[in-house]
Parts: sequence; C-alpha cells; structure tokens
Amino acid sequence: MFGSIPVWEMLVLVVVILATLSLAIPESESNEAPMEVSEITGEMRLSSRASMDALGLQDFQIGPLATIALDVHPIQSEGCTSCQSIPTGFHVSGEVTITELVDSAGRNGRVEGTLNITYLSESTNTHTVREWFNVDWNAGPASSHWIGMLHHTPAKWTPSEEFSSTFLEGTQGFESRTGPFVSFHSLGETSREIEGCLPGGYSCSKASQSDYSMIANFTKPRSPSLIAHPDDWQMSTSNQSSLNQPEGMDGMRSILSLDDAVSSSAVWSPDSSASLTAIQTWDINASSSPNFSPLTSFFQALGLPSISYDVPDGVWTEADYSQFSTGFIPNEQGDLVLSLLLLDS
Repeated sequence: MFGSIPVWEMLVLVVVILATLSLAIPESESNEAPMEVSEITGEMRLSSRASMDALGLQDFQIGPLATIALDVHPIQSEGCTSCQSIPTGFHVSGEVTITELVDSAGRNGRVEGTLNITYLSESTNTHTVREWFNVDWNAGPASSHWIGMLHHTPAKWTPSEEFSSTFLEGTQGFESRTGPFVSFHSLGETSREIEGCLPGGYSCSKASQSDYSMIANFTKPRSPSLIAHPDDWQMSTSNQSSLNQPEGMDGMRSILSLDDAVSSSAVWSPDSSASLTAIQTWDINASSSPNFSPLTSFFQALGLPSISYDVPDGVWTEADYSQFSTGFIPNEQGDLVLSLLLLDS
C-alpha cells in the first residue's frame, strides 16, 4: 500500500516508529513501577523501495545500512487553550548514518543526518483525542520537515493491555502474531532487543536474516520538560478556480481513496498571511480509504504504542504556498481532523 509514496513513508517509518513513545515495559515482564524509553540504538537494512524513499534516497539502489542512535526525553506542552487535558509526549533526537549506498552509476556513498522529533498527545486513561508531531530530518539534499495533527473523532480507544493480542510468547521470547515478522527478548531488567522485517521487504522472513536489530533501553520515569504547544491553524477563504493545481502533497492522493475534485472555499493554514499559489479539493471515499495502523508489532516491541487513524468522510484539500505545502481534512462541522505541513527544505 505504501510502496511508492515517499510523502507518507516519511510519516510511517520515521514519525510513527520513533515519535509515539509512551508505553512502559509490559506488566508481564516486570513487577516494578512502569518505566519509559530513554534510548534507541541499532541498525536497519533498508530492504524496500519504500524505506529508501522515506529517507530521501530515491536515486540509490535498495539495500544500504542505516545506523541509529537516538535519545528520548519526556515533554509536556503548555498553552493549549482548547485541550481538556495537558498534552504529554516525548522529544526524540540523535543521529542516523546511512552507509553502503550505491547510485545508478555504481558509485558508493553515505549520508549522515540528524533527526529531531516532537510528539504530543491529548489523552485520557483510555482514549486519545488528539496527537501532534514535528519531524525534522536534516540530511542535506535528502532533508525534509513535517508537522502534523491528528484529531480522532470519536476519540481513539487506547487500552493498556494490547500486548498479549499482538505477540505470542515462546521459549526464545516474543513473536508477532500477524503482519511483518517481529521478535524480541529482554536483556536484563532495563533493555530489550528487537529484530524483524520492514513492510515491503519481501526477502525478509522469520527464517531469514532480519531487516533490523534494535536495542531499546528503559529508565525510571523522569520529569517532563515544558515546551510551547503547537500553533493553531487559521481558516480563511479562497477562489480555487483561479489558482493552479498543487503538487507539494500529491503523494497523498495515491494513499487516500479520492473521488472527483469539488469546489470548496475553505482554506486552513498555519500562517494566514502566507501567499497561496495553488489549491485543490477532492471528495474522500471513506469506504475505500485505508485504516492506517503501520508497524504495530514493531512499535510495541520497542516499548512504544502503535498509532492508527481512520480516514473520515469529507474532503481532502491540498494547498501550495511560497515556502510550504499543506494538506488537511475538516469534519462535517468544519473543524480540522487532520492537518499536514511540509516545509521547504
């Protein structure tokens, strides 16, 4: 489903894998107080076209090695006037080095990048209402910077006991029940080793060499750092017929099941004074659009909650500005339920 879409792959393989960090060690593994992820290190073989495109490596052959070293710290935002609870989450930062790169001419190369991710969620004990993420992948020509918001209507149920439904316990540890193969085992009381296959890596299986090997280290809960809450978007109006068709978010059209283009005057933007250059709106065929729940087993093995999103009925709008591109979905009441911002590199 994600094979040729670098736009969404960036969100799937970077945002989702590393930004949704809050699940402690499962109760079945420890009788101590819940712990939180503090560090993720390891290696990942980029064995699919999708995983290459996610990191801006469209011009290279499949198969390089990504080495990851990331620190994780808890955060809490302040200044959200519409929130019913205080948004909490994590800041993830570190280095990603990609080696064994080979381009179409057979030349070898490497990419060194830094990754900074901010993730926040507005939640109750059992449900998640909204999620915010900011992903800055700084790697020269392969750089990208995404900012997004998901508003779950109704709120998404986030039960605490999902672990046993995702994994089977065996003599060597735990293995995923469905989806791409994932296995893990504990390394003492505060670490966990995870191995498995990426989606789209067809040469990888339980019987073969894994696409990745990660170590997740845990620590006792720390006091969160305070950050400013993400800015709200503003709504304005525009005459779409007088503007060009946008291109900045065109990869999303292959993921969302869209019907015909429709007329809409509503425009949501993080900067109401920005110069709008192109805009277009399409009806969403919600019955055919996928439920996004990528890499669930991988997240839970790392000690992370999986993320999922049901595409709602309504319309999808893309807009290009002089310095950024946006995509958004409002609900029937006109409120934003999904917003994506791609900043120019």
